[in-house]
This record gives sequence, structure tokens and C-alpha cells, in this order.
Amino acid sequence: MKRLASFLVAFALCVPRLLCQDQTSSSVSSDGQRTNSAQDQQDQSQNQNDKGKSKKEKKKKKEKGSVDDVTALATFSDAVAQSVLQQLTEALEGHNDRLMLAAFDANKMDGYLNFEGQIAALFERYDSFRVHFRISQATTEASKGVVLADIEMEEIPRSANAQPIRRRDQIRFEMERGNKTWKIVDLQPRSFFSSNTF
Repeated sequence: MKRLASFLVAFALCVPRLLCQDQTSSSVSSDGQRTNSAQDQQDQSQNQNDKGKSKKEKKKKKEKGSVDDVTALATFSDAVAQSVLQQLTEALEGHNDRLMLAAFDANKMDGYLNFEGQIAALFERYDSFRVHFRISQATTEASKGVVLADIEMEEIPRSANAQPIRRRDQIRFEMERGNKTWKIVDLQPRSFFSSNTF
């Protein structure tokens, strides 16, 4: 009898401990399988950390591979010239006058406001553009990059009956590096981007 009483007391003392350990180490799912909840919590925490790291790594990779990296180079090069003119091409073909004007330095370009109006008129008159350019020369003069580019541009008018207009010329671009990127500070002849027909 004493043994039975001792056994019951010992059992009563051990059961809460066993239940407590069992709850922290595992739980029973609704389909009757045992799962390790402490391990699950640790795995979830690790997954969240991994997701945070991978997002940061992706962002760094994206920033490293951007086109702006080329135009942000400190020294002028063929790659810089190509990148700036590619921006112009993409802006024209995407019919995005803001992107096109972003390639120009408003503070350093003489007559920028007139040129801005000229570009607005060009985009208003023509529905779409096709552009092809080839750089024939890219040199450095003091702090400027000077680019001679042969450009062909086809302009599709907004009016349905009008024929496409094709232009071809050699344009001289002057580029300077601003705070972050190289931008165009002058181009000749400016009339190439005029909305007037030839």
C-alpha cells in the first residue's frame, strides 16, 4: 500500500514535467502525425532570414548591372558614348520625351529651354520613331567627351494620310560628367530633332 502511494506521488510529480517537455519538443497535427514545433519555429525563422538576405543580394546585383553604371564611370569612353546614345534611342522609340530630355544637362546646355520646347513639339507631331545610330568617333577634349554619330531616324506622323519622314545626318554630341552620370551638354545640328519637315 505504501509502495502504491509512493508510486502515485512520484507519477503525479513526473507527469506535468513530461507533458511540458512533450509540448515544447513536439505537437500532434490534425492528421495525427507528430511534428517538432520547436524545430519548425527555428526553420521558419531561418527561412525568413534567408529571404531577407536574398532580397538584399538581388538588389545589390540589380544595382551592379544597371546601365547607369556605365554612364557613372569617371572617365569618358566608347561605352559611355554608346550608353548615352542608347538612352536617346530608347526614349525616341518608346515615345518618351522625359527620358530623352533626361539625357541632357539642363544647367550646362545653352538654350536648353528652347531645345526642350523643340523636343515637345517633335513628340507632339510624330506618333512614333525608328532610330539607328553608329558612332564614328569618340574622343576626349579636356573634361568633355565628343562623339560624332551617324544617325538615321524615321518619323511616323500622327495624321493618317501623311507619309513617314526619314532623316539622316552626322551629329556632334558634347558630353560632360555631372554629379553622377555623363550627360549631353550640346549637339549640332539641333535642327535634326526639329518637328519641321525637310
